[in-house]
Amino acid sequence: MDRISRIVAAALVAAGGAIHLELYDSGYRSFPNASLGRSFIANAVASLAVALLIVVWRSIWPLLAGLAVTDGTLVAFALSRTDRGIFGFTEHGFSPSPEATLTLVTEIAAVVVLVALVAQHLLRDGRTMPPPAAA
Repeated sequence: MDRISRIVAAALVAAGGAIHLELYDSGYRSFPNASLGRSFIANAVASLAVALLIVVWRSIWPLLAGLAVTDGTLVAFALSRTDRGIFGFTEHGFSPSPEATLTLVTEIAAVVVLVALVAQHLLRDGRTMPPPAAA
């Protein structure tokens, strides 16, 4: 079950990156503040790298990296919907459609699976630890 859950988590993280790559390609690359476009490329690259690590490295670290990428994406999504925006860029509601909705669903699902995997990892490691030495 752990392997299947890791593959699902990796697929969700990679899908989030793919959405950002598509958004970059469809127009975010030409935004006047180049940092916005670069952030979409960075998200896509980081998502793919972390997704690969989640599948091939049986450690808690890729899971935590996945949480960092997905949580960072969700924070940036929220910031882009404020009056100040992010990198001078603001969006409203679920625009662009359907990418905004797909991003939210994908990233939240990834967080849920990743949190479950982290919890499972911590519980498993806790059960296999030797009992504390008598004082």
